[in-house]
Amino acid sequence: MMNDDTDTLSYDVNNISISDDKLFQDPPPKEDCPLCMQPVPYAIGLCDVGATYMPCCGKSICEGCVVAAHRSMIKGELNGLCPFCRLRLPKSNDVNRKKLKQCKQRMELDDASAFYTLGRAYLHASWGLPFDDEEAMKWLKKAADLGHPDAHFLIANAYYEGQHGVDIDINKAIHHWKLAAIGGHETARLNLGSMDYNDDNIDRAMKHYMISAKSGYDQALKRVGQGYKDGHVTKDEYASTLRAYQMSVNEMKSVERDRVLGMMGV
Repeated sequence: MMNDDTDTLSYDVNNISISDDKLFQDPPPKEDCPLCMQPVPYAIGLCDVGATYMPCCGKSICEGCVVAAHRSMIKGELNGLCPFCRLRLPKSNDVNRKKLKQCKQRMELDDASAFYTLGRAYLHASWGLPFDDEEAMKWLKKAADLGHPDAHFLIANAYYEGQHGVDIDINKAIHHWKLAAIGGHETARLNLGSMDYNDDNIDRAMKHYMISAKSGYDQALKRVGQGYKDGHVTKDEYASTLRAYQMSVNEMKSVERDRVLGMMGV
């Protein structure tokens, strides 16, 4: 059940070590959009794929399916219903209050995405909420405690940059990037590679880059390619990474997702 005493993490990150065996294990498979059943990246916007969290049912629906549902609503086929659970969506004059109520109901079920969504709402002053660093970090930390990779990623960024009411702490930043990467977050994995590369730990950096690239991150693939040119990555490693990258990208493509990019002029 939800506990409001979440202003601090439930553990001391400085006293926890993460083994390389755990850090470099294969990441979990991407979660599928519940409608099109195609994978959605953990890092928001990777391969230009985004998702919208529906607090009515706790499902994250890819932007392609959200656009398709909107087109159906225009035609009168869904009549203002959630595209997954078919619960009626709140009217425009009541949308913020209704979303907050639904989100808090999901929080009572320890839905990590609900805590994460509320934290982001405070960060971006959305849903009629004020910008509030303290509230944002409180709920992001709760989401992280429940294993939400993107919550770990945002917390890591805050510690790395000294933002959102916390002081710069590189050890905590790296710790949360590691937990995000273990959870599948592609950009967190890239950041860890960059940290190792800057520390001249080239082999470790390339391991991170290859894992991120295989998940479909083009920036990581470029760094693997550079590593191949510099002699840090073998021909077979580069070839297998390239194949896995292309497979991940292809799995995340769909007609509806391409239509979103077309609407954005991408």
